[in-house]
Amino acid sequence: MYRKFGQPNCPYLSVFATSDANWESKINHALKVLDLRRSFEERNVDYGASLTEICIVFMCRDPELNLKQRIRYMKATRDFSMDIMLHLPEVIRMTHPERRQLIADALLRQVPERLRRYDFPDFDYARFEVDWTNDIRSQLLADDSNRYDHLCLERATI
Repeated sequence: MYRKFGQPNCPYLSVFATSDANWESKINHALKVLDLRRSFEERNVDYGASLTEICIVFMCRDPELNLKQRIRYMKATRDFSMDIMLHLPEVIRMTHPERRQLIADALLRQVPERLRRYDFPDFDYARFEVDWTNDIRSQLLADDSNRYDHLCLERATI
């Protein structure tokens, strides 16, 4: 039972990550093993009513576009969204394990840091951060996180 975007009164925190990236970055491929939505749904933990959804968008586009990071909290729907900016030329040169490591490092550092800048009165930051860290490490850095690597070229052929 997935919660629709912006749907109030959901019993669990809905969390998901997606990307807006050039195909050469292979970010979509690196994200195949990341299923935060399922993890948080199955855990069904009440982190507090002040936050119902977290959406992370990995941005990996041509640097000449001069895209800026977006971070937004919508109090009416209790939804938090943020971009994580990745440098396309650097990401293109990476291997799949390096991309997963880059994504994991960004998620582990940036998401808790940004959430703590907001005052969510009843949000259980400590419990969220423990669950968050465990999910990121188990899904992106565990031994079986390379299970889809054989389905995609290591690097884009340009």
